[in-house]
Amino acid sequence: MNGKYKALRYLCTSAMLCTGTAAVAQSDMADAPAAENRGQLEEIVVTGRKREERLQDVPESITAFTADAIEAAGIDNIRDVALNVPNFSISAAEQPGIVLINIRGVGQVRNGEPPVAVVIDGVQLSNVNQFTQDLFDIERIEVLKGPQGAVYGRNAIAGALNIVTRQPTNAFEAMVEGTIGTGSDLRARASVSGPIVEDKLLFRLAGAVRSFDGDIDNETLNTEVNDEESNSLRGSLLATPSDNLTIDIRGSRTESHSGAAWYAFVPPGAERTDLLPITADILGEVDRYLHDASVKIDYEAPGVTLTAISAYTRTKFSLYEDFDFLPFDYLSGTQDFKSDTWSQELRLTSGPGAFKWMVGAYVLKTDQKIDSLLYVRPGAGGVLFPFPIPEPMVFTATRATDDNLAYAAFGQTSYRLVDPLEISLGLRYDADKRKQTDRVLPGTPTYEKTFDSIQPKLSVTYALSDDANIYASVGKGFRSGGFNPNDRITRIYKSERNLSYEVGFKSTLLDRTLTLNGAAFYTDVKDRQVYLFDQLTGSQVITNPIPKSRIMGVELELAARLANGLDISLSGGLLDTKITEYDTAVFAGLPAAGDFEGNELPQVPQWSYSAAVQYRIPLGGDMEITPRIEANGKGGNFYWEVDNRDERGAVHLVNARLSLSADAWSLTAYVENLFDKEYLVDIVAQRFSGAPLGDYNQRSWGRRAGLTARVNF
Repeated sequence: MNGKYKALRYLCTSAMLCTGTAAVAQSDMADAPAAENRGQLEEIVVTGRKREERLQDVPESITAFTADAIEAAGIDNIRDVALNVPNFSISAAEQPGIVLINIRGVGQVRNGEPPVAVVIDGVQLSNVNQFTQDLFDIERIEVLKGPQGAVYGRNAIAGALNIVTRQPTNAFEAMVEGTIGTGSDLRARASVSGPIVEDKLLFRLAGAVRSFDGDIDNETLNTEVNDEESNSLRGSLLATPSDNLTIDIRGSRTESHSGAAWYAFVPPGAERTDLLPITADILGEVDRYLHDASVKIDYEAPGVTLTAISAYTRTKFSLYEDFDFLPFDYLSGTQDFKSDTWSQELRLTSGPGAFKWMVGAYVLKTDQKIDSLLYVRPGAGGVLFPFPIPEPMVFTATRATDDNLAYAAFGQTSYRLVDPLEISLGLRYDADKRKQTDRVLPGTPTYEKTFDSIQPKLSVTYALSDDANIYASVGKGFRSGGFNPNDRITRIYKSERNLSYEVGFKSTLLDRTLTLNGAAFYTDVKDRQVYLFDQLTGSQVITNPIPKSRIMGVELELAARLANGLDISLSGGLLDTKITEYDTAVFAGLPAAGDFEGNELPQVPQWSYSAAVQYRIPLGGDMEITPRIEANGKGGNFYWEVDNRDERGAVHLVNARLSLSADAWSLTAYVENLFDKEYLVDIVAQRFSGAPLGDYNQRSWGRRAGLTARVNF
């Protein structure tokens, strides 16, 4: 195989990293011109199990989006992804980088480990603050649902998100895109790619900038609170020095300066779920910096491929916010965070055949600091405190340094017993050795503990035909425990584990014009991690008040090409959760104390759906116009806390887009949240803290509209 074809093969394989069940549905929604027959859905080859396989043969519940589907749906971040995936929800709270993720009832806790493994170009992100990067110049996004610990390791307890950026090309290409939208939202994106040495050394550069004045008003300060100034740059080099060696070098940098913590104070007589005006006298702000670099080496030997991935990441942010959220100069807070991580993965993969295997090892070193300070301000003197306060003074402080070492060994095999029946087994051992130093207490005490788990996964697939199969799987997930910055509730919180059973089917019907895929699952969860905000010390605390709980649900996804250019997609999910054992000692002595066995798990929507329809209308030549409308919703017994006292109603959103395009350019008008639905994204209830400072909530933004122009060279 000469260098040219070797490079092309590598690019195709890299671009198809980790897709699955619904990839046909999402990609063909926007990828019809690439198909040989525009009346049929395109067949997708995927590597969900880190090798090339036909999409419908993979026994995983996965939703995937190709580059054209991302552009057609206007997907700019993982929140947009979640709107289009059943049983997947996400909301941003307090500041950019803090996200509340929930997949199949398994959720995110602030400052804790994420419930999903997020992988960009084969490198797993080590910190949840990296998740909300701007998604630009993306080739594919895949959402794998259910525990993925056997392959992706610790923190893949709910699933995995695989993001593949566009690859360097052997021919010159470039793109420029600009957007103007609500709130003076100005965005620009650009990319350029081509050969440095033809067939041997290729490059790609991509960047994005944004200037946004904001569209959520603070009545006291008469200004918007969610403004943003950001820029991102990503570069990659792809070298093929020989037919059997490929070297992929990547680096990126993101800097953002934005508003933060636009909470509203809940006054006496109001409900915590009311949409209230923002009246804080301090404008919250956060500065965030993300840096990463990686080197991926693939060496092909007879019958096997050796892969080595080395990566470094630095994550920093500095937060300043009001702390009473009142129009008075009482309290403020700051939080500074810095994390440096180094990781190394080695993997050996067999070639194709009836018996396939993969083995590997992984290590991750993390050095992290987090400082949280609560200040009493001059206005509090004589009001909250019976003495004058001439200048802001520190009231409480938590300062912690964490040194963590995580390592793992893993393997996976699959064997086709007979022609229609295949069995797969994955096994991974993860250990997370953690050490925390408290830099506030006298003597700077240290705390050490190792959290580990074996994570197996077994799946069986039976092919009913070339276009239909059924599968069953059972897998275990593990999320590491850790240390809180103080011991008011608990210093150490436990790891979270689950065991999930799933059955599903995949089918391509009606001469490849329709795909229908479904799954049902049952999950037992042990020691679910729960977050609370301790107002007395300004600490963000994680604890385990739910020793046992269970989750069960179903999902259905459909895509159809009703006619040339006319595509629809539909998906829906149902979840039923229950706390089967509750530890009343965790919140003993607080207003939130009680026995909540039998309640539903917090922040889990009971149902979710998404629907989209678009129609490509030829205008002659290479021009076409494409109207598209989407609807999605989540709701049904959505409770904010374990006591199930505060409930959010159903949220239904509608988006619309109209695109005029040709081969080299496109012009798109869009409206997000067409009917201007406003809803809550977070609630902080003081009953879980014991401090009499009050309750707060945070609202979403409303309708947004804009115009995007794009030129390809």
